[in-house]
Amino acid sequence: MPENSKRYWTSLIERDSDEEGPRPEFAERVDDRMASRRAFLKAAGFSFAGLAASACSRPPVEHALPFVQGPDGITPGRPYSYATTCGACEARCGLLVTNRDGRPIKIEGNPDHPLSAGATCAIGQASVLGLYDSLRLAHPLNNGARATWAAVDQAIVAALERIRQEGGAVRLVTGTINSPTLAAVIAEFVSTFANARHVSYDPISASALLEAHLLTHGVRAVPRYRFEAADVIVSLDADFLGTWISPVEFAGGYTKRRRPDGDGPEGPAMSYHAQIESRLSLTGSKADRRLRVAPTEIAHVATSLAARVAARAGTPVWRDVVAPSTHDPVLDQLADRLWQARGRGLAVSGSDDLRVQLLCNFINHLIDAYGATLDLTRPSHQRTGSDRDLDILRGELARGEVAALFVAGVNPVFDLPEAAALANDLRRVPLAVSTAERLDETSGLAHYVCPDHHYLESWGDAEAISGVVSLQQPAIHPLGATRSLIESLTAWSGRPRSARDAILECWQRDIYPRAGGADSFQLFWDRTLERGVTDVASQPPHVKPFDPAAVQPVLHPDERPEQAFGLVLYPKVGMLDGRHAHNAWLHELPDPVT
Repeated sequence: MPENSKRYWTSLIERDSDEEGPRPEFAERVDDRMASRRAFLKAAGFSFAGLAASACSRPPVEHALPFVQGPDGITPGRPYSYATTCGACEARCGLLVTNRDGRPIKIEGNPDHPLSAGATCAIGQASVLGLYDSLRLAHPLNNGARATWAAVDQAIVAALERIRQEGGAVRLVTGTINSPTLAAVIAEFVSTFANARHVSYDPISASALLEAHLLTHGVRAVPRYRFEAADVIVSLDADFLGTWISPVEFAGGYTKRRRPDGDGPEGPAMSYHAQIESRLSLTGSKADRRLRVAPTEIAHVATSLAARVAARAGTPVWRDVVAPSTHDPVLDQLADRLWQARGRGLAVSGSDDLRVQLLCNFINHLIDAYGATLDLTRPSHQRTGSDRDLDILRGELARGEVAALFVAGVNPVFDLPEAAALANDLRRVPLAVSTAERLDETSGLAHYVCPDHHYLESWGDAEAISGVVSLQQPAIHPLGATRSLIESLTAWSGRPRSARDAILECWQRDIYPRAGGADSFQLFWDRTLERGVTDVASQPPHVKPFDPAAVQPVLHPDERPEQAFGLVLYPKVGMLDGRHAHNAWLHELPDPVT
């Protein structure tokens, strides 16, 4: 209670007590004194009178002015939509963003997008809330203090010029980059230094999957998985309906073959799905057959399954290798199903063990899955990070060999193990720059924080699958003095230009020629901008014949004490790698599997 009000109540209580004496039967305890009913009524009347008097004052004047010239196709109060690309994760689904009076209010899937086909995930739906997050940085920071873009750019360019003359090492750390324009801008930025390198990593890594295909097929790529073409699916710890690589795309293909309403023209309408996993996942809860195995037994079970399929294929490799397993009858049945579904079977693995991924490739090779249910000629660009490059970078940081470190779109101090040691290494870097949207564990250690736009404020593009290129257009003007990563890198490279100009330049040079050139570039651009996505000629990598020598059996499970516990770390459907932990809607999202 304010002090003046306390004094008023005290004097009123004292005066009333002197006039009539205390009335214990009707009294209330107020400010450690006894007040009568009459005192309460007097005070209440005074309060109501004060409120009535204040209500007579004139309210502030607010003007609602119409547009001098209304925007084309926009009526105030009536919602309208933009086609864009989701930036909440690397799957890059197509979106329709509903705006009203210039502000995004709802996100839905874009039915014209060939990957997501009108669907979205919970994180994509909730990402609109991040746009209005009050903790987003509204301006750049210089050692924690507010700064201007001109001052920050001048300081960074000057520091980079000294590093360039001294031959210092420059490292740019990002997540997966599947934007053609941003990839070109990064290459331009890196090329201006004698010792510079771009390092990308994924907090939820698919590096083992990429390295396995490098060993077996000579190309470091994630295939495009076509669940809609599979009659038999065997998953080794891959939660492809929940969190693995591109769950919206995979769920769409998977559900096309899970109709128990009879056969279709392309084969059985109901596919068979077996899930081998360590914990009950969203995908495992939908399987026809689920095997629960310890994490240390996944490689052992994969060896047993691969050996059984190889025996049915008559492959001399591993003819006599059938490791013992507690699930031998079940694995025999799965091997029979996979072999009978040659050209229509699919094995997938979410393991970060290179041995398991190689075994999975071997199974797919034996059942002729490559070119049918998974495609390496049109690979996925949704997870391309390299754990090997990340390990090299961490060694360079520990030895103090990095002169400038730029961190964009990731939070390594939060994402990676041994965070305290990594934080100490970052403190010793002469120039550390972060483009985080808000302060986090890594940006708090940077000399300069140059906040990026929210994806709903920014121009961008993406090629999530080779040949499927989508545009990201802003649905609102930036709410603060932020700047896109494309514009920051072009400014520091000495060729400053807007993100839209950089995208137009890249599309005229690289994307439009792949579209066939039947229409003018302006017509091609306008149609893509309206639809949100376009199909162009893919750029297939050079895939070598399968190399069976790269695959080795795992004859014995990893040693572990009896009755020991196994630790399984896994991403949640609503949180993934934690980059959206600021989003209250995702915290309130019920877990589909508890």
